Amino acid sequence: MSMDRLQLIISGFSGTAGRLGGISVQILHDRLELLALELREAKIRFIQALLLACIGVVFSLLGLLLLVLACLYVLPPEWRLYGLAVTAMVSTLAGVIFFIVLSRRLGQKTLAFDQSLAELKKDTTCFSTKN
Repeated sequence: MSMDRLQLIISGFSGTAGRLGGISVQILHDRLELLALELREAKIRFIQALLLACIGVVFSLLGLLLLVLACLYVLPPEWRLYGLAVTAMVSTLAGVIFFIVLSRRLGQKTLAFDQSLAELKKDTTCFSTKN
């Protein structure tokens, strides 16, 4: 084999490696952009959910307070203490139930970046198969 032929083969390999590297960098860039987009969407959804939850809690507490006051106002004076105790127990029980439901929901294992992980699995499958 002549020296020129060897240099031509090495040049072909280095050109292929350079193109493969460029393609790999472009794929990684695309995946990172997708990840950033999903992160931004997750942040927006979280802030919306938190804001709605806070507003819901404020109005629920206001409504519950007014309901308790209305019920206590209707009761005869000697029953008002018992009415207050019953409403306090019911409110506490409802709060405990909702915290249990919240704990279960937060305990579910949902992945925040499903699309990015799916694309990375496709890329891994594509590059790992022997053509």
